[in-house]
Amino acid sequence: MEFGDRLFWGIMVFIGINLFWLGMLEEYLPMWVGCIVGIAALLATIKFVPRPKTGENQSGE
Repeated sequence: MEFGDRLFWGIMVFIGINLFWLGMLEEYLPMWVGCIVGIAALLATIKFVPRPKTGENQSGE
C-alpha cells in the first residue's frame, strides 16, 4: 500500500476506535483515553502495514 492508502486506513481505524469507545467504553474510561488509543493505532497502521515492493526486490537480485 502506498503512503496515502496507509494514511487513509489509519484515519479510518482512528475513527472506528473512537466511535466504539464512545458507544461502549465511555461509561468506564473518559473519551481522551480513546483518543490516545486511536492515535497509537493510527501511527501503528502507518508504520507497520506492508509497503509496496520495489522493482529490485521483485527481481530477486
